[in-house]
Amino acid sequence: MTSRIPTAKITLTYPLYSCAFDPTDSSLIVAGGGGPGRNGIGNKITVLDTSNPADLSQAAELELSANEDNVTSLVVGPRKDKNLTVFAGVNSSDEEIKKGKNKHFRVFGVDHPGKAAKTSGVRVSEIARDALFLHKDANTYQRLLRLSHPYENSAQLGAAATGFSKEPEIALFDVPCAGGGRWKSRGTLDISKEAMDLDVVQTGPDTYQLAYCDDHDIFTVEVSKDEISEPKCVYTITPDEGATAKASFKSLRYLTPGFLITVVNKPNFQGVALHGFRLPAKNQENARLAIKAKLPKGVSRATGLAVRNLSPAASPTDKQGETQFVVAVAGNDSSISLFTLEHKSAATVDLLANLAPFQVLKGVHPSNITGLSFSAFTPPKSASKASELSVKLASVAVGFTTVVHSIPLKKHVDKSLPERKGGPPKESRYVVALKSRGESPVTVITLLAIVVLLLAFIGQTFLEAKDIGNPVLGIKPYLPVSWTRSLRNVPIPNEKTIKDLLSDANVHHGQPLVIRHSDAQGADSEGLLPLHVGVHDEEVHGPATSWEDLDPEKQDLWKERLKKTGHWVEDMGESIFKGVLFGEIGGAIGNIVGEAL
Repeated sequence: MTSRIPTAKITLTYPLYSCAFDPTDSSLIVAGGGGPGRNGIGNKITVLDTSNPADLSQAAELELSANEDNVTSLVVGPRKDKNLTVFAGVNSSDEEIKKGKNKHFRVFGVDHPGKAAKTSGVRVSEIARDALFLHKDANTYQRLLRLSHPYENSAQLGAAATGFSKEPEIALFDVPCAGGGRWKSRGTLDISKEAMDLDVVQTGPDTYQLAYCDDHDIFTVEVSKDEISEPKCVYTITPDEGATAKASFKSLRYLTPGFLITVVNKPNFQGVALHGFRLPAKNQENARLAIKAKLPKGVSRATGLAVRNLSPAASPTDKQGETQFVVAVAGNDSSISLFTLEHKSAATVDLLANLAPFQVLKGVHPSNITGLSFSAFTPPKSASKASELSVKLASVAVGFTTVVHSIPLKKHVDKSLPERKGGPPKESRYVVALKSRGESPVTVITLLAIVVLLLAFIGQTFLEAKDIGNPVLGIKPYLPVSWTRSLRNVPIPNEKTIKDLLSDANVHHGQPLVIRHSDAQGADSEGLLPLHVGVHDEEVHGPATSWEDLDPEKQDLWKERLKKTGHWVEDMGESIFKGVLFGEIGGAIGNIVGEAL
């Protein structure tokens, strides 16, 4: 499918591992490097201008020490005046680490001079460095770094997690809304296994929740002004029925305080899935799977996840209303799968719906994708500014490349809402302008057609097997004999049962009764002679045998004979035959009945 999403690309001079947008403008910060040593590839932080959907340009760059590690993680913090705060993970030099000093937590400032400034150009500088982790492990680095969503006049909570540590931990820190590179440590959490991914959400004026996952479990941690709870496991992956290998979590992001979305890699490189979870309420123990979708078959492993809410709540105390999320998943084939996801809200019930793909971007980079990030989106206040709106998706790769896709948006009005006569117009929001692809209606129609045809074939086969209606398939000669038994498993309406016939005969005669075939009338369409029930006269009727003295084979033949004409059914039992004589069933009739057995 031809891409309808504008794309811009730039190639820098170093491997890239992290990227994040400035939430207030079109600047994109990317970072990485060649690590410590004299490999000729520097460790850098670069600011890119993404305002042109067709072109990326370099606005500023800071080269870091060649003796220290490359930038491994990065998030953008608050802005103070023209200065933007950037938090990053950079390990100290080997010499410092050997001394037990690894100031891995770095704070940078990105300064955008005003129009009145004598000097032009963006400048990047280091503001501070410190250590968040308590354990002194020479192999540890700051692999994960996240900040809660920024709200006006509200502090953010940050979280950093170790990588390659013998004693895994997560460090928490506060970031004041005033910016200026300030932060305050909140302590650390010792965890049993290293976190695969983590995220933070603000749940109230001064409360937050941390969520993290290892390979098979999701944990949550409640953070208030004065307390940090112990991690609570809210979901555990179990093997599919009949399997032993488990799927594993790769990435995790909050959608709202009540919902998470995760990327799940299936075992043995069998594919990738997106799973949306409803987080437990206070009286519940476990998260519940709320929605899921599969990535294209060509993606056997995922390498990254990014999510953007197109209509976020204005404050952490506001309830999230109707909104659409844009979800991007990077695959090990250098593709990016794009999805939309709807959040529905009615009264006290919130739901996730319509997790559907709308584009697969193939071969985005010539090497593995290492980072994904969406730009912030604030709905315009006036219609005049609503033209050509987009949300940007940045991706970086180890092969020095940065690509930005500008996903077009459009205004959406829910047609199901009632008109407000004399009142304000219906509320509108913004959604992706490209149509999402749900399950193909062709597939559904085809499956329904197959089911209908199959049911029709089964029905016609049944009718022909039982000689009901005119044959169409001509299939009866090829069916097992047992399938063609008569349907007369119940007495025929308005037809006397054998019990009635015996009772009537016994009323008029006290002599032994016989059930036999009468030669007085011709056979019916099935070749069966009519039954006669009456007083037995051996000279007239010939020899007869009591039911008890009949061998089992002849008993079965007589029962089947009476079943075929509806005179007897299993529910009547065999006790009504006691003391009754039975005539010869006859070879031809025996053969007809015997075929049914």
